[in-house]
Amino acid sequence: FVEVVRRFGQLDRSTEDPDTELAGTKDDDGKARRANSLVDTAWAHYAKIRAHEDASSLLLQVPMVAIRILVYELTFLRGSAQYRRRFERVVQIFGDCASVDRTIASPLLFGFYLRALNKLGRFQQAISEATAYGLSSGSEPNSVLSINIVRQIIEAYFGGGRPDKAMEVFDRIRSSPEYYDSITPHVYVSAIGGAMRAKHLTNTELLAIVDDLFSLLEKPSYPDSSRTGLLNELLHVANKAGNHAFLFHVFERSVDRGFPINHTTFGVLLHCSCAEETDARVIYRVYRSLITHSSTYAHMTHQVFAIFINCFVRRHRVDHALSVLHDLRLHPAASANALHLSLIFRYYAEYGMATQALELLHATMDVDKVTPTWTICVDVIKAVGRGGDLTSALETVVADDSSEAFGDEANRVPNHDALLTALVKFGHAGDSARMLETFFALHESHPQSILPFVAVLLQAHHIAKQNSRDLARDPIARTESHVARASEAEQRDFVDQLNVVADLLLAASAALKIPQNMYNMAISVFAILRDHSSAQRIYDHMTQTEAMEPTARTFNVLLQSFVRGLDLAAATDVLKDIRARGIPLNRVAANALIHGYLAAKQPQQAIDVYAYLVGRPVPLLGSAAFQDFIASAPIDTFTFAMLVSGLVDAGLLKEAVIVFEDAFTVLPFVPRQLLETLVGKLEERSLLDFAQLCVKRYTRRVEDSQPVHLRFEQSGDLDVAVSEPAPERLPLSYFGFLLGQKTKDD
Repeated sequence: FVEVVRRFGQLDRSTEDPDTELAGTKDDDGKARRANSLVDTAWAHYAKIRAHEDASSLLLQVPMVAIRILVYELTFLRGSAQYRRRFERVVQIFGDCASVDRTIASPLLFGFYLRALNKLGRFQQAISEATAYGLSSGSEPNSVLSINIVRQIIEAYFGGGRPDKAMEVFDRIRSSPEYYDSITPHVYVSAIGGAMRAKHLTNTELLAIVDDLFSLLEKPSYPDSSRTGLLNELLHVANKAGNHAFLFHVFERSVDRGFPINHTTFGVLLHCSCAEETDARVIYRVYRSLITHSSTYAHMTHQVFAIFINCFVRRHRVDHALSVLHDLRLHPAASANALHLSLIFRYYAEYGMATQALELLHATMDVDKVTPTWTICVDVIKAVGRGGDLTSALETVVADDSSEAFGDEANRVPNHDALLTALVKFGHAGDSARMLETFFALHESHPQSILPFVAVLLQAHHIAKQNSRDLARDPIARTESHVARASEAEQRDFVDQLNVVADLLLAASAALKIPQNMYNMAISVFAILRDHSSAQRIYDHMTQTEAMEPTARTFNVLLQSFVRGLDLAAATDVLKDIRARGIPLNRVAANALIHGYLAAKQPQQAIDVYAYLVGRPVPLLGSAAFQDFIASAPIDTFTFAMLVSGLVDAGLLKEAVIVFEDAFTVLPFVPRQLLETLVGKLEERSLLDFAQLCVKRYTRRVEDSQPVHLRFEQSGDLDVAVSEPAPERLPLSYFGFLLGQKTKDD
């Protein structure tokens, strides 16, 4: 043990207070690991001494200096995963010394001992030990004790629920001339934090103590690193107590005194700025304090600007967010990017602020030189769709076409915003011909912009889905020849024009950076229109020419495309790729695939899709009792109803019942309609006995969820039934079953 302790002299240990975790000093990771390993080795040898049958004799032989060094190293053991155990070990060492009548008289180490007791929650013992220590020194308690011991006494009084005694001790040492030169800022922090947690003082009284603390820190003996560390510790204490108003006042006063800050300061401040209860006006005042002081302005990074922008947008103060964005553009080091703009564009899209969205978009591209992302473009289109004025846009376009005030007509560029607004509005109205005509004019005048492609793909997706829904709602349109011919002609022309758009998109990819989401959207549009060759062409360009890795969205869109075209072989190949990559299935794509396989008389393939969707093993008959499902995607009752019906039609009755039983595990609530779907299918096939068996199984699954025994307790004038014992886990379907029952009380 002594030999290991001697090796501690080779370590470079900090002499700062062990509580200043936020002081900002960074030790080398390798050095910290070596120190921790050495402390663990020393403790292992010491533990052998404690466990020895002749421990009392051996403890008397251990040099006191070795024990003191071990206590010191345990106290400063930072970054250890055994945070609580180090305090327990310090207490054990002092207990061992007391058992053999040996005293560790060092005030510093005794302060560490009191700190360990406080960390372990033994506040009353800490007060008793401190009182005994003061009496053994031959003086009055708390009169000339070490300032470190007094600090731990204050902590113990606060922890023991006596804030009045803690503040009494603190006020005594503040006014005592004996402690004038020895009182440390950490004592102030302990008093402020304890009084704040106990709600013993108001913020005004706390700030008065803070002013005294800052006056102490202004002494030349304290370096800038100490000022920053104490400020961070004080902010951290206020943050943990939830006193954000006090925190911001402390920060503003520290900035006024010129105290330096670091990134930890920003971390605490920004954590508070994200708290929902914080007033936006207070946050903006703090932000202005950061901007107007050179010491803090230099530490501003683009991430800090982004957090403030998002914070103000979430509180519906876009004016403050734009002010932050303006300051960001003027900053000498930080620069704006899509991270700072996305939430502002989302706000404009939500409230239909088309003019503001377009103005910010132009500033983004012209001033910030930032290429708008797919998300930003979508938000701009949404804002234009919700708030744009088609009449004004058309008037602007007509005025541009008829005006010759700009000189040569061939060199005149049409109004971008007016054409974009007209494109979006035509798409919302379902006028595909005028929409595409406007797109070609917009792309011809602005060939370097991806915004026209985003707009036309979004509107084409909207029109394609609307046409698909209309045909599904109006089957008569399929039988009337003149309507069908007109609809098919318009559909073919629409698809042909979209293929021209796709050609322009693929050609533009050589010069423009086309986001993957745009390819996915194009694939989705052609999938809905059942133009599977075009969807495959775009997919091949994305994966082969652009070398983009397909995402779950890409695969799910392809699946829907192939299923709609009844190309189940291609859909099966896509499903194999999905499984190989471990990509979760989309619920809509999975339902479409299951439906396609059932329609093609391939029920086993449908079962495989279902098994992959809910995460269960196959074959079903070999693992019918499997209950540990982890669904890879949200699944609904429709999936179960469709699969159960299809399996019954295919004659796979046992598999259908197993899938029905799975519903009790996968679904949060199993409606009775699912049972009726299964029973109805069985009765259609004259399998009445099998249908009654399923009814009994459904009832049994509900009854099994009920408590086994009931006892009644009196609650006022009512007898309340209490389960005893209750099952370990009640399925949510049981509660849904109860909510669906009719009782006399209803």
